[in-house]
Amino acid sequence: MDTTINLRRMFDFSQLPIIIAGVILAALTVAIILMFLYDLLKDYQRKPKEEVEEVKVFVKPDLNKLRPQYLALLDSIEAEFNKDTTKIRPAYEAMSRVVREFVYKATGTEVDKFTLSEISRTEFKDLTMLVGEYYRPEFDKISEGDVRASLEKSRRLVAGWN
Repeated sequence: MDTTINLRRMFDFSQLPIIIAGVILAALTVAIILMFLYDLLKDYQRKPKEEVEEVKVFVKPDLNKLRPQYLALLDSIEAEFNKDTTKIRPAYEAMSRVVREFVYKATGTEVDKFTLSEISRTEFKDLTMLVGEYYRPEFDKISEGDVRASLEKSRRLVAGWN
């Protein structure tokens, strides 16, 4: 019995799909490399822009107009406290905010954003003592303090500011 075996050639199938897949892979590889190079080079091509610092010029306000505004705010804090004398903490928080804002507007020094230790490093010693007085009623678990006496000290600070 004769047995014949017909072997197929190794690449008897169409090579077109392999060629198309190879071209697509090569194109993707080139595209990825180009994108990577573009990202890398775009930063080098940019010339650094000269950053212009905004210079804030402080213009000293008319204290004769500023004082009455802040004294009125302190009066409104006292009126609010008189409605409910148990609200000690909100009164001290409001006093702190008003006095700090007044000093900021009067001097241009941003003490409204300073902590007590930062305020103590300024030349405003009266403000340091007053804000220090506010701290305990503002931050203790149980707020205790003489709101009316602190309001009077706050008024003296605002009224006597030069």
